[in-house]
Amino acid sequence: MQAFRVLAFDLSWLRWAAIASVVAAAWPSWGQPLPPAAESGNCSLEGTVPATVAAVDDDFELLLDDGRRVALSGLDFPPRERGDLRGAVRDRLTSWLAGRDVFLGVFTASPDRWGRTPSRLYASDPTGGASAPLASVAEALLSAGVARFRPDPTTAACATFYSTAEAAARDSSVGLWSMPEFRPIDVAAPGAVKDLQRRRGMIVVIGDIRSVGESRRAFYLNFGDKWRDSFTVVISRRNLAMFGRIEPRSLVGRRARVRGLIETGSRIEIATPAEIEFVDSGVSR
Repeated sequence: MQAFRVLAFDLSWLRWAAIASVVAAAWPSWGQPLPPAAESGNCSLEGTVPATVAAVDDDFELLLDDGRRVALSGLDFPPRERGDLRGAVRDRLTSWLAGRDVFLGVFTASPDRWGRTPSRLYASDPTGGASAPLASVAEALLSAGVARFRPDPTTAACATFYSTAEAAARDSSVGLWSMPEFRPIDVAAPGAVKDLQRRRGMIVVIGDIRSVGESRRAFYLNFGDKWRDSFTVVISRRNLAMFGRIEPRSLVGRRARVRGLIETGSRIEIATPAEIEFVDSGVSR
């Protein structure tokens, strides 16, 4: 029995070591300069104010020394059921930001219903000293693959920057993207729909739009020949104007990457253009 307990402890340690190595390998090393943040324009240092981070909590919210609570909008961190991985990412983020002076850009004039201020954050490289340029914390996390882009409506000004930062990590299977549960789900793969039906939280799906249905309430982008047995994206008619001059029926044949919260069965309702990305040439097939 004692030997079994020792073995179990050793296996637990190895699991933690493997998780820590994934985070460490994904994260930009402290010796590797982070790209400087833009000085002006959308999602830039323009309009930011100085602040000091006191702590990073278990939900990746930042407690400032003046008592404010800040949410890093547009980021999806590992879920609670992956507490081991969450802890490794939080510890790394704490080592970077806790006790440091940063620059804060708020997305909304007032806190959300949980008392958090949705924001973007800029901090200097920990090894660069006072002369190091300020870098976007969100873009650093996304490019390291330790968070995924979550297209919150409040972060619309940063959507292009955040999705671009994520792409390098996703395409190279870095960090979270190296783990099956976080990779994009190809709906054409065997068993993909059943996999989707078991999922909860934010997912990323890729596939071809086979048909488009509609009702008085919404349009339905179907990613399979039988809509009842395939993945579907729902766009409410009241949100259609958000997508510009898009005509849903013209999307048949397009290949798209979709992200959002999975609903009952295997469908996602999207409300902003940042939630759907077309990854083909733009010519219907």
